[in-house]
Amino acid sequence: MGLYKKSGIEDERITNIKNKIYAEVYILVMVIAIISVVLKYFIYNLGIEGIATELIILFLSGVYYIYRSTRLGVFSAEIEMHDRKSKWSQQKKNLFASVALGVVIALGFGINSAVQYAEGTSQSIQYFLLTAFVSLLIYLPFFLIFIVGGNEILKNNSEKNINKMLDDESGDDNEKY
Repeated sequence: MGLYKKSGIEDERITNIKNKIYAEVYILVMVIAIISVVLKYFIYNLGIEGIATELIILFLSGVYYIYRSTRLGVFSAEIEMHDRKSKWSQQKKNLFASVALGVVIALGFGINSAVQYAEGTSQSIQYFLLTAFVSLLIYLPFFLIFIVGGNEILKNNSEKNINKMLDDESGDDNEKY
C-alpha cells in the first residue's frame, strides 16, 4: 500500500529547518531542567533525591553529545574552526580556564577557612595560606587532567574517527541520524 514509505528524495532546506527546530527543542528542555533544579533545590529545599532526574538528564545529554560529536568527527572540526577564528587556541583557553578555576576554588576555600575557623589575624593568615595551598595542590591537577587532558583525548579520538571514515568511505552506521 505504501502509506508510510519514505521517498528517496529529501529537501535539504526542510531538513536543515527541522534540525534547527530539534536544536531549539533541546535547548528548551535543558533550560526547563535547569530551572527545575534551581526551583526544587533552592526554593523548595529538596535534596539531591528531588533533583536527581534533572541532574541525570543534564549529565547524560552532555555525555551523549560528546560521544556522538567525537564518533562523527565533529569535535575536532569544531576545535579546528575555533582555532582559525580565535587568537587563543582551544587548548590554551582550556589550560587558562583550568588554572583560573583551580586558583579561584583554592582562594575561596582559603578565605572561607580563614574567616570561619581562625581566631586572630596571624592564625587567619596561616589558615588561609595552608588551605589555599593544599586546595591548589588538589584541584589544579584535577582540572588540568580532566579539562585539558580530556579535551586532547576527545580531539584525538575524533580525528581518528574522521580518518577511519575517510579510509572506509562508509561513515558511521548511524550518520543519518
